[in-house]
Amino acid sequence: MNYENIVVNEEDGIRTIRIQRKSDLNPLDLETLKEIRASMSVKPIITIITGSERAFSAGADIKNFAGLKETVAYSFSREGHAVMDFISSYEAPVIASIKGYALGGGFELALACDFRIATGDAKLGLTELNIGIIPGWGGTQRLKELVGEQNALYLIGTSKVLAGKEALNYGILLKVSDNPDQSSRELALALRQKSLFTLKAVKSLVRSKPDEGYDEEKQLFGMAFGNPDSREGVQAFLEKRKPVFNK
Repeated sequence: MNYENIVVNEEDGIRTIRIQRKSDLNPLDLETLKEIRASMSVKPIITIITGSERAFSAGADIKNFAGLKETVAYSFSREGHAVMDFISSYEAPVIASIKGYALGGGFELALACDFRIATGDAKLGLTELNIGIIPGWGGTQRLKELVGEQNALYLIGTSKVLAGKEALNYGILLKVSDNPDQSSRELALALRQKSLFTLKAVKSLVRSKPDEGYDEEKQLFGMAFGNPDSREGVQAFLEKRKPVFNK
């Protein structure tokens, strides 16, 4: 399938989505988000989302905000939320590979992913308060979950832009890398050695709220033993060989 705003490649069971707008700052709009969702909906496999050398995405196109009515702004937020929630709850792990700017909506897209790897000099932040609005695609909640209430309020309230190394110290990034695309692929290949069923189960548990997680863990633990991958994994261990999981 051909897309206007992204380039999609699949190799070794790993999907790479490159945001490629006409501007190398990769401004996000709903059409781009919908293309990302459509490309991921083909089948659930480990996915890497990346951008240009200059920007993962520097945020939404501010020109589209001029004179925006409340009802239209609400619809814009709701549609963006739907895509971010889709990525956050996606069945397979999603990795954000970040070079350059990841600001505003671009940072919200990265926050919706399961892992974030960036260069040390990348620039990350929720800067919406600089223009008198607030993050509208789930960024307030996802950043709070990563860094805690006090730090989230500080970072969003001051529109703080973090360098990659600073973001690592806050726990926002998994790692800093000179080549985040390569590091993201290495992570994806390591994850791909595992059963997709178990990756999906663990992601669901990690994403769940504490009071929900314990009961769900019991259910998914039992369900794992009804999955062929568990039988293959146990048998491979007993036979001292590498398991061959369903992909």
